[in-house]
Amino acid sequence: MDHAQFWQLTDATRGLPDRADRLADALKLLPPEEIIEFRLRYDDLINIANRVDLWGAAHLVNGGCTEEGLCYFRDGLIELGQTVFETAVQDPESLVNVAKPGEPLESTEGLPSAPIVAWTAATGRSEEDFYVEVDKADTRSDRGDVEEGERWNFADKAEARHRLPRLAEKFLPDEE
Repeated sequence: MDHAQFWQLTDATRGLPDRADRLADALKLLPPEEIIEFRLRYDDLINIANRVDLWGAAHLVNGGCTEEGLCYFRDGLIELGQTVFETAVQDPESLVNVAKPGEPLESTEGLPSAPIVAWTAATGRSEEDFYVEVDKADTRSDRGDVEEGERWNFADKAEARHRLPRLAEKFLPDEE
């Protein structure tokens, strides 16, 4: 499974009720190896979005963002689809067109669980076995949580206004 197939599956379920269940149903139709590949593609996207500038954007949009919060934020970007995801990775300021004040941008649909549900149903094996198979199929050695970009103090409003001016204008209160 390549990234195009990944996005076809995730985009086909956008807007549907019980989206993760619908995605799991679609994945169940695939061979178990492709379900594992789907998860690897998901992990690839999570790593691509592991950027300091996106963390800063998450901090502004969500009114703060821990490392754990960044995980949920990246999941949420994937939930929004290929166009929003890829545009945000290239330009975090593009989220000014998507995010709304008072509405955190984070994972709400449980998409990471869909391949687990599909694989365990298709194989009759456990969730632990799923992760063992994902690890076996993963030929990459660079899946760590290395952030790309220069770290900065996200709580520093002046710095946020400098680095992400459009998002700061929308999400930071005016200072008197």
